[in-house]
Amino acid sequence: MLYSYPIDATADNWLHDCLYEMLRSIHNSLQNGQEPPEWPNIIPEAVRTKLHGRTGVRDRLRTYGQRLAMLPPHERNRVFRALEYQNRIQDLVSCTCNCESILDLPESIRDPVKDLFGFVFALLTDFGVRDTHYQKIYYSVQYPVCPFCGCEYFDAPGAPREDLDHYLAKNHYPFAAVNLRNLVPMGAKCNSRYKFTQDILKKVDGTRRRSFDPYNSVGVKISLDNSEPFAGVNGQLPAWQIEFDRDIEEVTTWDDVFQIRTRYERDILDRSFKSWLSDFSSWCRSFGVKLASHDEIKDAVGRYAEYLDTMGIRDFLKAAVFRMLYRHCAEGHERLVSFMKDLAIGTDRQAA
Repeated sequence: MLYSYPIDATADNWLHDCLYEMLRSIHNSLQNGQEPPEWPNIIPEAVRTKLHGRTGVRDRLRTYGQRLAMLPPHERNRVFRALEYQNRIQDLVSCTCNCESILDLPESIRDPVKDLFGFVFALLTDFGVRDTHYQKIYYSVQYPVCPFCGCEYFDAPGAPREDLDHYLAKNHYPFAAVNLRNLVPMGAKCNSRYKFTQDILKKVDGTRRRSFDPYNSVGVKISLDNSEPFAGVNGQLPAWQIEFDRDIEEVTTWDDVFQIRTRYERDILDRSFKSWLSDFSSWCRSFGVKLASHDEIKDAVGRYAEYLDTMGIRDFLKAAVFRMLYRHCAEGHERLVSFMKDLAIGTDRQAA
């Protein structure tokens, strides 16, 4: 991913913490041969007044406890271990621990877990937790764009809510469905068309893989330097070579899940290249850039690339394109140099 969210945005995680404590109380009571505390005494005292009237939580907790009580002790231990380990988000995405999926647990407990956590997830909106979480993220970034693609802009707080993705998919890991550490604003295309219900922790064949931690990762930088001018579609576009600045499994997972290379080439680079060249031409004319020699052309392309770099993530692909063009100009690509000179002075000449 291109940048990570601030961990401070997950601080108001009281609803998840409360649910975790209530479930632990049920498990401990059954482990000791006792009846679980009744509602509302089972609610942690600090938030009891917030939740005591939520009978939907009460009823679902009761069903969970009843189903859990029917399991033998070793199966109850498996369920609690899943509760604990599905919420170790940082360790799971780095492959330093593993957890069982809900599909690995006894069938009788699956629906009560999914029903309970799905219901409480909706309460994040009712209690304003979801909106506070999003506001902290939105106002902490320079440009509010989806960090998973860098292409989809987020609307300001108050607009219809952006997608809130369960990074560890709730159909596999429902115990993490209310944990803000596992909830990330995501562009609609990234969420609905690409990630969807994919398991971020496992490849298609079921083997484990490392993934970026959305709240604790160093952003990836994109390079197009090895793209070849005039070698792409119709001899007018470059043959794109999209590379990342780190050769790690997290990058591979990101590219596989969100189809980053495919989307960049098909939806942005091929479509925008000519208009970006026109922008360069306008920039040269606006600032009276001289382009009489090879060095002046090379320097103009380099200066424009540096200017685009100051735009940050807003123009990161456009900047990468002009860094690539600068590299080829600096290496003496005569056809490109001639083309860029004609372009900059406004000559209507095709790349071919």
